Amino acid sequence: MRLDLFQAADVHRAIPGTPSAPAGSAAEASRSDDPESPAVAPPRRIGWRRELLAILACCSLLGQGERCHVDPRYRAPITTLQSYWEALREGNADAAADCFVDGSEGAPMPGALWFLPPTEHLWLEGIRSLPVTNARVLVSYEVHYCPTDSGEERMFRVGSELVRAKGEWRIAQPLGEASLPEWRPVSGPVDI
Repeated sequence: MRLDLFQAADVHRAIPGTPSAPAGSAAEASRSDDPESPAVAPPRRIGWRRELLAILACCSLLGQGERCHVDPRYRAPITTLQSYWEALREGNADAAADCFVDGSEGAPMPGALWFLPPTEHLWLEGIRSLPVTNARVLVSYEVHYCPTDSGEERMFRVGSELVRAKGEWRIAQPLGEASLPEWRPVSGPVDI
């Protein structure tokens, strides 16, 4: 292809989609030097007052978001489950109800018989979690405890579904019928 056959006007034609050169004294002055060069408008400078006003407006928006305080007991699914079982060990119905999404649903009623015997130590082991979504997880784990009267360690496997709401993990529901262990009373002295 021979470029020398094209006319000079075709070479300096404006690129499609770009605005045409502005009319005015600055554009006329720049065209006087080279008639074929496109006019370049000088950059427009905003004043220091407007810059300061923009900076103040941006700074005034800092900290205006929604406040969020996450209770450390509910910061992770494991800490929520530990808080729940510790509340059951202590017999604290209100603390156990706080671990659930809907409050009292799933927590024993005050004065109801707890299935755990009086125990000094309770801990969780064998924790396995299955994330369903970013805000929902299925967890299965073993609850180990030593009843106060007997020194033997007992354990049972439990499963729970936990959901995250406002940054805190809460128990949504136990998984199936196997969530609570079979009641085995501890034989010990009876006071009459």
